[in-house]
Amino acid sequence: MTVRASDAGVKPARPALRQRKAKVDDHKHPVNVVHHDEATFGERLADRIAAGIGSWTFLIVQTCAVTAWVVINIIGMVKRWDPFPFILLNLLFSVQAAYTGPVLLLAGNRQSQKDRLTLEHAAFEAEKADDQNVQILKAIKDNTEMTLRILKQCEQLVENVAQSKAAQKTS
Repeated sequence: MTVRASDAGVKPARPALRQRKAKVDDHKHPVNVVHHDEATFGERLADRIAAGIGSWTFLIVQTCAVTAWVVINIIGMVKRWDPFPFILLNLLFSVQAAYTGPVLLLAGNRQSQKDRLTLEHAAFEAEKADDQNVQILKAIKDNTEMTLRILKQCEQLVENVAQSKAAQKTS
């Protein structure tokens, strides 16, 4: 059983994933190791940025910054650098959206690659488990056949003993 990606340009599970042996002190899943070890600088950066953007810390800090921006510009404690329609703030949000959108898409693509690797690894492990189950069932079958042969021999032995006792009584 082999899992193949439907995309023509996507590689199947990497050979390193299949050849990698877990060490005693190794706690990382093979998919995670392959996924992180083969990541380019840009991919690692996109993952970190996406993790930051998707955090509560980012939302809280941004909310505080926007609130401070609006309050300072409404009250006019300092020279109003961005009066009421907050055009500069809107521009900053547009720039932020222009960069965070593609970064989140990159991180999403990486996550889908990781999911594909995880599925391929799971299929490989399931195939390996199926092979082991077949071997165990064959061993059980062989053991059962051997047990049946021994039982037949025991039955024949009991018959022979019974026949020899009957022959001794008649003689």
